[in-house]
Amino acid sequence: MAQAVITVIENHPNCPLDLLEEPLRQCHLEVVRPYYGDAIPGLSDIGDGMIVLGGYQNAQADDDCPWLPRVRALMAACVEESIPLLGICLGAQLLALACGGRLDRDAEAGLEAGVAAVQWSADAAGDELFRRIATACDPLPVPTMHFDAVSALPPGATLLGSTELYRNQAFRVGDRAWGVQFHPEASFGTFRAWATDAAVQESISPNRFLEEYKEREPQIEATARMVGASFRSVVMAHSA
Repeated sequence: MAQAVITVIENHPNCPLDLLEEPLRQCHLEVVRPYYGDAIPGLSDIGDGMIVLGGYQNAQADDDCPWLPRVRALMAACVEESIPLLGICLGAQLLALACGGRLDRDAEAGLEAGVAAVQWSADAAGDELFRRIATACDPLPVPTMHFDAVSALPPGATLLGSTELYRNQAFRVGDRAWGVQFHPEASFGTFRAWATDAAVQESISPNRFLEEYKEREPQIEATARMVGASFRSVVMAHSA
């Protein structure tokens, strides 16, 4: 049986696949780094699934990041063709925009950082990617770090999870495209760099965010394994 292929779009060098790499090891990962000049592949070249990672830029920063329109178009095509797709933070915002949703830049609720609790919707219990996670962990503690937010989901999208500060934390578009505003992939080292940068921007201390992460680190790492394994299963099931 041929190894399933997942294309990973890395939008910023400080936002890698990180904790999700290990649970996806049974698949072949093609990492595309457009900020280094890698071309965004066409739909026929992405393999059996795709992950679009986060970044410091906003989802409409087309002048600074000229690959973003191509990423949005590719994500819309994945939705149309039911190719498994996971968008994380910036990736979730790109998915929402690609399919007709709306984005709030520097959202009114402000910075969501540290560890947030995702409360699952009733629809999560029947979701192909999140049903086992939602059953085992409700609420689910997850790392989060963002200023922008999806203010309106695409038409027909399914809301799967929310936090106290932001409603659209996890959602599905079509059959097999998911967006998560939180960061299941973020190790402590990666998160520490983000927290430091965000704290400088907000003129605050990052210590609270880092303490929250360390307190929940075993759960966060377990969540990464669950999300990665679940997405791997989705990809492999639909690559046969």
